[in-house]
Amino acid sequence: MTPAPAGCADASTASTVSTAGIACILFPHVRAQIELARRPELAERPIVIVERPGDRPNSRRRVVDVLPALAPISSGMTPEQVLSQVPEAVIVEADEPGYQREFEQVLAALDEVSDRVEGAELGVVYVGLDGLAAMHGGEAPMLDALLQAVPSQFGPRIGVAPGQPGGKFAAFVAARTRESAGVSRVGADAAGFLAPLPISLLPADLAAPDLLDDLQRLGLHRLGDIAAQDGAALLDRFGRDGRRIWELARGIDPRPLRPRMDAESVSETLALPSVAVALDVLRVAVETLLARLCAQARLQGRRAGAAVIACTLEDAPDWQRMWERAVHFKGGIGSGAESRRRAAQIIMQRLERDPPPAPVEAMTITLSEISGASGLQLSLFPDARVEREQRLLTVERELSARLGGRPALHRLVKAAPWHPAPELRMLQVPIDPAASDSLRPLAQPSAIEVREGPGQEPAAIRVNDQWQPVARIEDRWTFDLWWRPTPMSRQYYQITQRNGQTQILYRDEHQSAWYQQSA
Repeated sequence: MTPAPAGCADASTASTVSTAGIACILFPHVRAQIELARRPELAERPIVIVERPGDRPNSRRRVVDVLPALAPISSGMTPEQVLSQVPEAVIVEADEPGYQREFEQVLAALDEVSDRVEGAELGVVYVGLDGLAAMHGGEAPMLDALLQAVPSQFGPRIGVAPGQPGGKFAAFVAARTRESAGVSRVGADAAGFLAPLPISLLPADLAAPDLLDDLQRLGLHRLGDIAAQDGAALLDRFGRDGRRIWELARGIDPRPLRPRMDAESVSETLALPSVAVALDVLRVAVETLLARLCAQARLQGRRAGAAVIACTLEDAPDWQRMWERAVHFKGGIGSGAESRRRAAQIIMQRLERDPPPAPVEAMTITLSEISGASGLQLSLFPDARVEREQRLLTVERELSARLGGRPALHRLVKAAPWHPAPELRMLQVPIDPAASDSLRPLAQPSAIEVREGPGQEPAAIRVNDQWQPVARIEDRWTFDLWWRPTPMSRQYYQITQRNGQTQILYRDEHQSAWYQQSA
């Protein structure tokens, strides 16, 4: 950590410095801190956060955070490199959607302190301060409110700088150079504050290794060295990046504060039959949810640029129960059938590359980054498939109205034709995307009373309050999915009653209960 330079004063010793301007709040090691809060048992061991498989297709996973700071470990290393140097390290796969959810809660709390809050990136927040001290009854209460809005586990470090000309960069550096939680403030001379600091503190989008190497070869090791150069010469040599670096080094940062806006989004949730483990079942769920979303009036004539797929996992710890992945749609997706199919294909490619680690009980899809217009071009030729779907939808809604709102027409979808449990092979999906019905399995079993023989085989079944003897057992088979979080173990019997009727029964070995399997 770079020590705070002379131009930066701790809040406790600089009460006379004006708080008008901008604050930057940093959360060091935010990913690792969130994991530590979820799993306190890791407190005594080094935590290394690495990218999940599929976060960057066709790339090796890299370290994104470490806690505590380990000298041999740095961001960008592979898990193998980490374990070769620190064998006791705990490798944790990054949960970026979960981290972002936690971060959004902090931003929402800061919204109660200021109406000008910008979440620049995970763990970096800018807050507008002009007029804020008066609202909170003074500078000290205002700074306390900022600190109190952030959970103490994050160890927030706050830098305060004049709004102009130092702006965001000076506030960021003031926070970045603190060695512990608290507040540091920059005086009126932002350039003097920045001058002794290393060029590695430049924003990440500028401080690429090649650019830093070029600057150091020119003898420019500190921000003051850059500030002393001719801005036009740096522009000629490094282009716009050179000009921007020169301005930042001189304490000039024209970037405006971009307050958060309520992001418009639409969501739909679907409970899955039993617990889904097959990708084919998830595909049906994705297609059904997208159809429902695109049927919402809020999405008509508009486009969505991103989606979050959230799955509730079976028998997972609370901190792992919600599994999420995000996808982005290049050019956005509209509410039309073809656009919807493209979105389903993109989402399934993501799920096939990085599937949920456990059976799924429910799925939610949230579409966001919604823009105002769909930009779809009308076709001169009618689409026969679309016309057929529209006719079926019209008939379905007429029939549903006569049935009191219950769906009348469904389509059958092969979900997992290979599955040993018949009720998971085919799913029944309402034709109307606006229907609230969940996916329904076919061949759903029903409970039945059975008298067992000496080998737990069916000897008689109860039908209409009367016991009917089993004449003979025609066939028997079994399967045992013991590895599932909720094991499924069944002993099947195809029986013939004395009246000649045949049925398929099975005994659930885990429940010690009998069921009649529909055909």
